[in-house]
Amino acid sequence: MSKLGPRERILETASRLFYIQGYNNTGINQILDEAKVAKASLYQHFGSKDELGIHYLKAAREEWFGGIEKWASAKKTPFQKLVACFDFLEYSLQQNNFLGCKFINMLSEIGDTSAPMSHEILEHKRKLRQFIKSFIEQALHGKPADEIDVISDAIYLLFEGAIVESKIYKETWPVKKAKKMIRILVEEK
Repeated sequence: MSKLGPRERILETASRLFYIQGYNNTGINQILDEAKVAKASLYQHFGSKDELGIHYLKAAREEWFGGIEKWASAKKTPFQKLVACFDFLEYSLQQNNFLGCKFINMLSEIGDTSAPMSHEILEHKRKLRQFIKSFIEQALHGKPADEIDVISDAIYLLFEGAIVESKIYKETWPVKKAKKMIRILVEEK
């Protein structure tokens, strides 16, 4: 971490702490101590803890989509790409010790107290919903639009539900079960 500049050290440390111990349980002084930077650096680069939270969410979205897009792009058919999204989820949950979704976790802590952070959370979920829908549109090309909407939202909800249930059970069975369900909803073409 020492090769990183103060801004990067603050963001990296805050990201780790926000995810592991929670946004509300992470104090500025802890972030600064662990990042080995002065308090002035925080305010110079981020302005406030909330602004740091916004940057955390933006970086988390970029990292998440970097991973899921990589997994999906390695497959050929839209159906295989869709399943790869769930494969990535299964992998990610295990890699992160079933801590769940950074965005859902943050929302459960901040509630309605930060419109800018809430916006970032909603933006992530909208992008994920559209990402999943793009594969359904390709896989079910020619089907009525309302049918595609219902199926894509059902699969999005399976994805989100699998995140929450995997966090609760600390197991991947919810993701595995969701993959079986999408095979029922979308036959491989």
